[in-house]
Amino acid sequence: MMGYVRAVAYDQQRTEYSLRSAISELPEQILCPPYDVRDEISWIDFSGTENPFGTPESFVKAASDAVLSGVMSYLPDREAHTLRSVLARSFGFPVDSFMVGTTVSSMITAVSQAFEPCNVGVSMPCPIEYVLALSNTGHTIQRISSPTSFVTPDADLVSRRKIGIDAALLANPSYPTSRLLPRSTLVSYLETCDWVVVDERSIELTLGGETMAPLTMKYKNLIVIQSFTEQYALMGAPVSYCIAHPDTIEQISRFYDNTCVTMMAEVLAEPSAYERPKLDGVRGFLDSEIPWMQCMLSLVPGIDIFPAEANYVMCSYHNGGDLKLAIDSIDELSARLQLEGFLVRKLAGTPGLADNGYFCVAVRTRQDNEKLISTLRRIVSPSS
Repeated sequence: MMGYVRAVAYDQQRTEYSLRSAISELPEQILCPPYDVRDEISWIDFSGTENPFGTPESFVKAASDAVLSGVMSYLPDREAHTLRSVLARSFGFPVDSFMVGTTVSSMITAVSQAFEPCNVGVSMPCPIEYVLALSNTGHTIQRISSPTSFVTPDADLVSRRKIGIDAALLANPSYPTSRLLPRSTLVSYLETCDWVVVDERSIELTLGGETMAPLTMKYKNLIVIQSFTEQYALMGAPVSYCIAHPDTIEQISRFYDNTCVTMMAEVLAEPSAYERPKLDGVRGFLDSEIPWMQCMLSLVPGIDIFPAEANYVMCSYHNGGDLKLAIDSIDELSARLQLEGFLVRKLAGTPGLADNGYFCVAVRTRQDNEKLISTLRRIVSPSS
């Protein structure tokens, strides 16, 4: 018995010394109910960044047909030839300019592990997966931010502030700040960094945002990442892909474990070609709905909004001043909204945000947006 106790103690000690220190504490996770009770819950989810009109019917039919016909029991094509061919036609690039995977974070990891560990500038604030993907592949993160706003600063400003970087991870648009990346800013990094990754998962859901993908044919050090996840509301079946010069894709692919490629990438390839032009209609809706949402949120007592150029708005909540509001904190606001049937994303723990007063609200349909705004006004306003 004593020998067993000593063995347990030794194993516990060995485990303690073998674990690395976490680079950052994880932010609070969004409440995701179990699958079998989802239908019993009527929450309207404002915590995500997906297409406000949901998953296209053509995607639903393609996935359903694949399951019913038994296609999903096949091993997928790990090279994703079908999807890469469709993407090549859509973008007008060579097929070898694309590398397919699942989540955006898995694509960032695939890219970052192909390069020697170095100092990588990350525009802050940013999603926690940026920090994890880079740090877990041996890179050192250098925080870059504008001293006056949430707009990504040019590379020369970063240099003047004595921040040394060899590479950069940027976003177009950024999350949670909802700002687009100016082309001139990106070029300033491309001309000074060994490699630059741009996360464009929500580029089709913005106010006039343009993809930086065409620059990959000129700059071999640029890798753009896009995703079906946000564009087509496929949060539960992610399909993402890297776009880069064929020579760059070839180098990255040498280190890429493509076993994560799923059959869904093949099943949704052709429907994506059909649905891509329809995204112009979504953008037409967002051209008016994003400004409307910002305006309505700014009129709610206690809420300050930050300029948004994508289908989500970063806000802060503070109870103070002459008017005593009925909600004291963002934690209480989030809890009350859940009781009322709404989910918003609290931003506590987000790298680059200093305090717990921030939250993010998605832009959904006008009907859903009006319900949220009405509820916010009611629960925040002090009772008479």
